[in-house]
Amino acid sequence: MAPLFCGAVFFACGHARADDGPGVTMYGIIDLGVGTTHVSGTGTHNGLVNGGNTDSVWGLRGQEDLGEGWRTLFKLETGFTPSNGQVDDQDGRLFNYQSWVGLAHDAYGRLTFGRQYTIGQSFGNQLEQAGWKEMGLGATFKASDNFQFDNLVNYVSPSVGGWTLGVGYSFDAAKPDSYATNANNRAVSAGLKYEQGPWLAVATWDQMRLGSAVPTQARPRAVQLGVSYDFEVAKVALAWSRQSNGYVGLDGADPDDLGVAAGPRPFVDGGHVDAWFLGVTVPVGQDSIVLQWSPMRPSWTWDNGQRARNAQLGTLGYIHVLSPRTSLYGFVGYASRYTVDNQFDPDGSHTTRVVVGMQHRF
Repeated sequence: MAPLFCGAVFFACGHARADDGPGVTMYGIIDLGVGTTHVSGTGTHNGLVNGGNTDSVWGLRGQEDLGEGWRTLFKLETGFTPSNGQVDDQDGRLFNYQSWVGLAHDAYGRLTFGRQYTIGQSFGNQLEQAGWKEMGLGATFKASDNFQFDNLVNYVSPSVGGWTLGVGYSFDAAKPDSYATNANNRAVSAGLKYEQGPWLAVATWDQMRLGSAVPTQARPRAVQLGVSYDFEVAKVALAWSRQSNGYVGLDGADPDDLGVAAGPRPFVDGGHVDAWFLGVTVPVGQDSIVLQWSPMRPSWTWDNGQRARNAQLGTLGYIHVLSPRTSLYGFVGYASRYTVDNQFDPDGSHTTRVVVGMQHRF
C-alpha cells in the first residue's frame, strides 16, 4: 500500500508548479546531524540528531483559482525521522504536522480548517533566529514551540500598512500523547503582527480550557511580546513571555503524572514563568553566526518548600550555505537549572549539547 501511495504522489506532483501558481507542489526538508548531549546527574548521549536546525518534513500544498480574487488552499505535511526513515509520530497519523484546507482572498484574508499551527505559534516563531534541536526559541517560549492542534479554525487578515491580525479556535485540541479526541480541550489563540522593511513586531495571546478528563481546573495561558530589526550588519530580536497555569501547547513535560504535558504541578496549579529572549544573527558573506539567550524566572515553590530557581538557556551556532537549498551548521548549547526533557528541574540539572549537521530543502 505504501509504495502504491508514494507512486501516486510522485505521479501527481511530477509536473508541480510554483507556490504562487495553481496545481500541487511536493516539498520537504531533510535535516540530520551528529551530536553529544550531557545532562548532569544523568550521563552523556552520543549519536545522530534528527532535526538539528529544522524538523524534517515532507508535504503537499496547492491552490486553485476560484475567480474574482478567491482561491482555495490546502496543505498536507508529515514529519519524519531521517536516521531511520520512520514517520515522526506515535499514533499512526499520516499527516501529523499539518492537514488543512481553506479559502483566501487578497482583500479579505485567509480562513483555514483542520490540523495546523496556532496563531500564537506561527506569529511568535518568526522571532526565532535558529531552531536548534530543543534549544531554540520554543524551548522557553512554549507558545512558539513546534506544536499543532486538531479541529482548529484560523483566520489571518490581509496586511494593511504592515499590520496583520490573526485569531484561531480549536474545538478539541487533542494531543496524541495525552487524552484522546473528544476530551473537550478548547483553545483560543490571537495575535497582532507588524512587518515592514527591517521591522517585525509581534504580540500574541493564547489560552486553553482543559477538558473534564484532565485532573486539574487550570487554564493554561501565554502572552508573548517581541520585536526584531535587521540592521544589515546584524539582525537583533528581543522578546518577553509570561506563561501561566501550565503550557498552552501541552508540549512540555509531565513530571507529576497529571496525564497532560502542561508542566510540573506547582506550575499548573497557579504558577507562572517569565521568560526573556535575545537573538542576534550576524551575516558573514552568505553564512551567518547566530547567538540566542533566554533567561527564565519561575514563580512557584516545590513540594519540599524550596523555591524554584531562575534558569537560562544559551546557544551559539554557525550556518554555512553550500547552495540555495543546502547548508551545513553547528551549534553548542547550554541550559542552566533546566533540561530539554523536564524543563524546570528541582534538582538543578544542567544540560550541554554540541551538534554539527546538514540540511537540504527540496
